[in-house]
Amino acid sequence: MKAKEDSIKSVGLTLLYEPNEPADPVVDIVLVHGIGGHPIRSWKCASQPQIPTTPNSTIHFSTRRRLRKNPPIATLRRSNSEPLLVSEYHSTNKSRSILRKNSLKLSSSRLKLPELVETLENRAKPEVYWPLDLLPATCPAARVYTWGYHTLAVDKKPLRLQNDIFAHAEELLVDLAAARTSLGHGARPILFVAHSTGGVLVKEALRLSELERDGPLKEVLLSTSGVVFLGCPHRATEHSTLADAIKSMAAITFRVDSQDLVLDHLSGASSAEAELGRQAFVRMWNDYNFKVKTFQESIVPSYRFLELRAEATVRRLASFIGDPRECAETISALHSDMCKFSSADDPGYRALASSLVRLASNEEDRRHRLNTKETECLAALVRPHYTLSETHPATSYPGTCLWLYDLQEFRAWHHRSDRNKNKILWIKGESGCGKTILLRSLRRRLERQWGPAGSSFIWTTAEGYDTNSIFFPGTSRQQHEVNPANVYRSLLAQLFLQDPNLRRALLRLYNQPRDDPQTLDDALVVSFFADDYIDQKIETPTRRTFIFVDIADDASPAYVEELIFRLSQLAQNSDFSICVASAYYPSMEDVEAISIVMHLRNADDILRYINLNLVAEWEERNRTVMRIGQKASGVFLWAEIVVNILNAAISEGASQDLIEYTLEEVPGDLHGLYEWMLATLNEQEKAESLMLFQWVILAAEPMRLNDLFIAIRLTETAPFNSYDQFGPFMALRVGLPLSIRDLRQLRNSEITSDTPYQFHRWLRARSIGLLELKSDNRQPVVNEPLGLQRVQPIHSSVRTFFLAGRGFPCLVEDCPAVSLSLSTDEFIDISHYTLLRACLVFLNMRDFEHIGHHRGGSTTPLTSPHETRFQQQAVFDQRNLVMSSYPFLQYAVDNLLFHMLSPRFFRYFLPQHEVLLALSHNRARLWRRWTSLLGTTDPATILAKHAAGGAAATALLSPVFGARYRLERVFRKLQARMTASTNETPFSPITPIASPRTPRTPAKATSLEETMYQHPGAVVTGVYTLPPIIKIPSPEQQRKRKPSLIPVRSPPGSGGGNKKRDSRSWVITVGRDMESEGSPVKAPVKAVSQVRSPTAGKKVAKSPLASPLSPLGPETPLSPWEMQYGRLPAGVVSLGFAV
Repeated sequence: MKAKEDSIKSVGLTLLYEPNEPADPVVDIVLVHGIGGHPIRSWKCASQPQIPTTPNSTIHFSTRRRLRKNPPIATLRRSNSEPLLVSEYHSTNKSRSILRKNSLKLSSSRLKLPELVETLENRAKPEVYWPLDLLPATCPAARVYTWGYHTLAVDKKPLRLQNDIFAHAEELLVDLAAARTSLGHGARPILFVAHSTGGVLVKEALRLSELERDGPLKEVLLSTSGVVFLGCPHRATEHSTLADAIKSMAAITFRVDSQDLVLDHLSGASSAEAELGRQAFVRMWNDYNFKVKTFQESIVPSYRFLELRAEATVRRLASFIGDPRECAETISALHSDMCKFSSADDPGYRALASSLVRLASNEEDRRHRLNTKETECLAALVRPHYTLSETHPATSYPGTCLWLYDLQEFRAWHHRSDRNKNKILWIKGESGCGKTILLRSLRRRLERQWGPAGSSFIWTTAEGYDTNSIFFPGTSRQQHEVNPANVYRSLLAQLFLQDPNLRRALLRLYNQPRDDPQTLDDALVVSFFADDYIDQKIETPTRRTFIFVDIADDASPAYVEELIFRLSQLAQNSDFSICVASAYYPSMEDVEAISIVMHLRNADDILRYINLNLVAEWEERNRTVMRIGQKASGVFLWAEIVVNILNAAISEGASQDLIEYTLEEVPGDLHGLYEWMLATLNEQEKAESLMLFQWVILAAEPMRLNDLFIAIRLTETAPFNSYDQFGPFMALRVGLPLSIRDLRQLRNSEITSDTPYQFHRWLRARSIGLLELKSDNRQPVVNEPLGLQRVQPIHSSVRTFFLAGRGFPCLVEDCPAVSLSLSTDEFIDISHYTLLRACLVFLNMRDFEHIGHHRGGSTTPLTSPHETRFQQQAVFDQRNLVMSSYPFLQYAVDNLLFHMLSPRFFRYFLPQHEVLLALSHNRARLWRRWTSLLGTTDPATILAKHAAGGAAATALLSPVFGARYRLERVFRKLQARMTASTNETPFSPITPIASPRTPRTPAKATSLEETMYQHPGAVVTGVYTLPPIIKIPSPEQQRKRKPSLIPVRSPPGSGGGNKKRDSRSWVITVGRDMESEGSPVKAPVKAVSQVRSPTAGKKVAKSPLASPLSPLGPETPLSPWEMQYGRLPAGVVSLGFAV
């Protein structure tokens, strides 16, 4: 929609053009003319162009005398910057000839005035009002405004008692805010196009907008996307002041004498606001980072007076700001004609239109919505993972962190001063001094200040030891190490949304052929960031981008130095404001960074906290406060923990002497404080604390409180004894199936908590306050139940304390089963064996018998391509329902491979035989349940799911370890057995032996407990092949079992019918290495003739007496059970039993 030219108001804001499409306009373009101008005439190219005349001299005598007095006169050089001086001449006549030679051909000394008039008349064209005739076609998605104001003159004399240019600036601000508010588009970007002294008016309007706290007036500055200046005064020159340039330009547009005193008042040339507006504009340009483009007049008219030509040169030089970001250009026209264009092919209009299109396209890029291909590329770049640094408090303590904003270093970074505009702000300090809290406090402050301006805020964490593990897999220092490439992925993913050039570059990278087309591997991402992205000039449509990087304290100095160097390079090649927090490394040199050592500056914050929180009331309290502050040495966390300890002692009646003695006894370092706190636990409490910290520190992800409760119930209380006896294979000793109801009676009965609240109190006591609960970061819920919150250390230094080798030894120093020579890595490996066994024991629970159990031994039916989308969704929902109904089940299913491959022995030398036996035990019960809950039985799919980006076992399944190929071999063997079992006859646990040396049909693989569970009450006589170890109940356990009568099915040929019998009839076993109450028992091989009930005292079943069995010969075929466990030694071949 275009407005008619006769409807344009001479005063106020007029909408010239608005797109007809229903889409919201991208930007508002506002045209502002100079003093004495008009909303139409100032921008309209008339049919008869203005002919330069030779007006009377309007330069004051003092100015003329000053120009004549200075002997050095510079020649003019044509360039964007148009500097005035290149060489010096001492002759006035000579300087005049030089100015004459450097004039345009139109103003050549040989060209007479009549000839010039004739030439211009021949080139006359129709009238063109380019804001209405040309601009809508150039920027069709923009809305165009023009704003006008009156400045009256009579007989070329300006009238007194008129509003000056600064009053008009306030009118512009109010009119623009009102118009945008009435249309409901207060946040749409604004592009100002100002001519002559209209630039002074726009600067003042922006300065007034900055003074507002909020509201529509403030929105004008916050929405300013760019300013285009057409011959506007910006600075003083060598031969004149800024006031001279303003009066000279105002005299041209107002057509009055430049030395008129009224003009001086109306233009604000001598007012202090002009200088304030200039300084404020430069500061706002740096702060808000809007785009600025300047155009200068390039024609020097051929006036016969040198002073007039010098005045034109002053105007041209004053219209240059002097900042390389403005990219100044020239328009071949006089000052009053440089904003008038005859056609779209006019060189001046092409230059202006190119700038406007570029600025408008930047705003379109900000609105860009990702297409399908870009979404896939972003998904390949992003890897979801838990950020453990979220354990820090969300807010700072009241009254703290304020010292940062008063530092000159921070102000230089914040306001992007010329010398520090492209440097990063590096906050470094000791662990626990509050770096992350300060960084978050700074982010919240800047969000409140710059968020309404459309600024972008990027937060990421950097964790890892070094980048060698990216390019050389397998060189990671620890199996739990976080991927060091995550920081580069996070930065690129967040910049992907606002940098169009980055999107195009990453799309090209994503379209290249790769081994895995769905992901971008770490080496590719890091190489792209370091070699391609930060090495070039980076421009984004976002006006201000703040990047906050929190580097973990346990990162190595080499990793930190490399990251700091790359971030510094990113800051130098962009307008990003980057702030980094890391540990303090005295030997590391600062590379293009503004450094602030935090633990040397936060003493006042620590003393403030101690003074307000210490409950001591004795007279010398201030001395105690100062002593705590001195001993804290800038570590805020140390002071906080010590104050809590002292307050607890004071509340229990501790005296001042005891408090001071305790304060002197407490170690001054943070890790020493943790060790001192753990030493206060007794032996039993340390054992319980060990189980707790094993799960919290070594878990694949922060565990929910309910999950941790079940996990500790399942954890073996004496893992080091089991490791001494069975070695790494202790992890695969699952044992008989339990039920969740039995957990309290059978395991860790000393933990008597029954509710999440009680368990939380136990957790706080056993962790001595080093653990806390946090809401789930992935799914934040208001008032989240206690049991669904996640358990995490109170600070990253707690994790470092245990993983560095000081934490776990404190808890096992009184345990005789732990060798003093046990290294930290070996201790962590044994812990992972314990955690893996707990996951397997839980999956073996009787409560999950319905999962993966079907006739014929088939696995749970999974989704297939032939099923409808609704059927697949129903199966998926049922699986999620089961996983969410049982605490710890989701964790056990998702992280089984993580705990299996975390120990170095399993990672490098996976025992395929033992893993196959454990998963195929009891007709592959564990395999069936695990794959059913995973949703797939395909080995490649299972491994791909665990190796996907963001999974806990991703690094452990790297090809360098070889565990992935060994696991795939085991899984394919299990899958083949399960597929073959679907075509076999129904399960039969017994295969009789006709003769020791006669070939026999292989018996179906099964186990003793499987037979007991699937055939309750049956009396069976036959041969059963022994596994290496079978547990049998002790007599004490037999007496505790309650009797119950169940139907008994007589064996074939016994002649008996169904009877009632006591279910406490136990299996009679003979064989090798049978275990009762933890002690192996040796027994000779015998046959079973009859079974008696322990309570009934009578025979319940009979079978013909069999002769002793002979050992199997080498030629006897092996049964499937023997194929799994290996051939039994001579003399131990089979077992007769009855149930």
